[in-house]
Amino acid sequence: MNTRRKNRKILSREISMYLSKELLYKEQLFVWIIADIIKIVGLCFVWIASSRLTDSVTQGYVVTYYLFVMLVSKLTTDYTMEFGVRDILSGRFSNLLVKPFNYLLEYLGTNIGGNILRFLLFLPAFILGILLANHYNLWIFVFNPANVLIALLAILLGFFISFFLGNILTLVAVYIKEMESIRIFYYNIGALLSGEFIPLIFLPFWALFIFQILPFRYTLSFPVEILIGDLNRYELNNGFLVAIGWLVVLFFVYKTAYILARRKYEAEGI
Repeated sequence: MNTRRKNRKILSREISMYLSKELLYKEQLFVWIIADIIKIVGLCFVWIASSRLTDSVTQGYVVTYYLFVMLVSKLTTDYTMEFGVRDILSGRFSNLLVKPFNYLLEYLGTNIGGNILRFLLFLPAFILGILLANHYNLWIFVFNPANVLIALLAILLGFFISFFLGNILTLVAVYIKEMESIRIFYYNIGALLSGEFIPLIFLPFWALFIFQILPFRYTLSFPVEILIGDLNRYELNNGFLVAIGWLVVLFFVYKTAYILARRKYEAEGI
């Protein structure tokens, strides 16, 4: 119990430290807000145009889907590669390894703090988007408490899948020093396969199957599909089984990667 209390205290401290640091850069926060608005308008514009070519997808579905995609992404995104690679290359990772708690707590706190901040910054744009979509009859979401609770569980799973994926790839920096291209490639692949760039409803069956067996869908599209009420019971149960399976696999892959990376790590930045 004492260990759990200590870990919660450390996690809370890391979240507070991150928020305090980021709130000093108000210009950066404004840029994030503008970038989010431009992104959601651009994606909606593209896929609304695509929906006109088919009778199976409505414009309301596209707008509702992307409003939720942007909201959910604020809760499931992992930023470990942005600072974890720097820690490894600078030698700071050595300090993390000798601390009296698992360094993942520090990384977890930074990610949670980042997601809380970005979620709060996007919330006004999300509410404005709902009002505009509702005015033009493009908001198709029907509130269902059960779906919301299940979606929250899916969001939690999605966050930890993203977290372990990010930490596994971060450890690659022990072997490969030039990680920027790998980081950009990973983010682009994640955006494509998670349903951010392409809503899964537009995919042919063979492509949909590939998306459904990879972990990326469960970091974004899966919770959104639950919120919209797009899944039947079989698809819902199957989705959670796959997501939990990936979380278990990624946890053990991370543990193995960490053991191997620690043997190799030379703290060359010190």
